[in-house]
Amino acid sequence: MATSTSRDHLLGMLTREFERVYLEVCARGFSALGRTSPDHPVVRDDAWQHHPAWPPSYEAYGRYRVLDTLRKARSLRPERVLEIATGGGFTAACLYEEGREVVANDLQPTRELFGAWTTGERLRWESGDFFALDPERLGTFDLVLACEVIEHVAHGDRMLAHLRRFLRPGGTLMLTTPNGAYFRSKLPTHSQVEDFTALESQQFKPDADGHLFLYTAEELERLCRAAGFTQVDVELSVTPFLSGHAGVRLLPSRPALGRVYLALDTWVRRLGPAARERLCTQMLITARVP
Repeated sequence: MATSTSRDHLLGMLTREFERVYLEVCARGFSALGRTSPDHPVVRDDAWQHHPAWPPSYEAYGRYRVLDTLRKARSLRPERVLEIATGGGFTAACLYEEGREVVANDLQPTRELFGAWTTGERLRWESGDFFALDPERLGTFDLVLACEVIEHVAHGDRMLAHLRRFLRPGGTLMLTTPNGAYFRSKLPTHSQVEDFTALESQQFKPDADGHLFLYTAEELERLCRAAGFTQVDVELSVTPFLSGHAGVRLLPSRPALGRVYLALDTWVRRLGPAARERLCTQMLITARVP
């Protein structure tokens, strides 16, 4: 593993050397990407930022999910980016580049956390419920990013229609969300919910406890097209060889085996669409406007 690589350059390597970057982040935490302010009190002792985590484990899964999102988003080369429900703003901070405007939104008052990131002071902050954001005021964007959000929203169709308003012609909406068809999933999927209005009082809660229901790839693609999106693509990723689900976490987890588990994960995903649908826990969806 090359430790002499300039840390910030790892972000630029994501699209062509994803495995290398992933293993670096497994070894050193997200601080390896060079966007973490090392002395900031919020992240000084944060395990996700500074501690190693190797597959198969939940921590290795989380690292993969973030990096895969950054890989796809950066490959689109957007000039203006809106991220809703940004949380601490780390993804937004990693997307910032000279000449690119990144607008970060969250329901919680997390703007002060942006000081934890080396590019945080260059993020534009928009607080509040993303449904209250107005494209007449914010303008339109090349990329709208919603990571792990739609499963917390009672009316996903309304969310998609609202976010579409922020996209320029040819712009892209990117969603990440758990795969409702995953064999370990215990929540109902969108088509199994009878009363979405009854879920309104439970929406917008954080973390996995706030998941109202999940989506299958087919359900989410159908909703995106109904909202006026075209070129809807769904990527399924993260098998138990990375996440540690189904007892795989009991296998040895150490640096020398990182590439082995990545290879096994890739092999499972190549078994075909039916296998991916049942064995992958994560979805990344891109949907474009005409």
